[in-house]
Amino acid sequence: MRPPGFWFRPPTHLLARLLAPAGRVYGGLTANRMDRPGATPPCPVLCVGNFTLGGAGKTPTALALVRLLRDLGRTPALLSRGYGGRLAGPLVVDPARHAAA
Repeated sequence: MRPPGFWFRPPTHLLARLLAPAGRVYGGLTANRMDRPGATPPCPVLCVGNFTLGGAGKTPTALALVRLLRDLGRTPALLSRGYGGRLAGPLVVDPARHAAA
């Protein structure tokens, strides 16, 4: 898969030219944020995800990893925002109040 050619051509549309400086500022701020050291969690972390939306097999892969880790005697925790998630922060699941899909 190749990136589209317009990524490497100078902007020709007036709006694109006007927005280019804002894009450079945003890119600089993002680069600055990405340069900061990340958090080091107190336990091993596996992340199953990518830029693909549905149908890429992320959920079955995550569930298979949970089964494998349980078979190895570990106690994994599975975190998911879920499709169309709208909660602003973390939620502790209470089986008495929340139903599994």
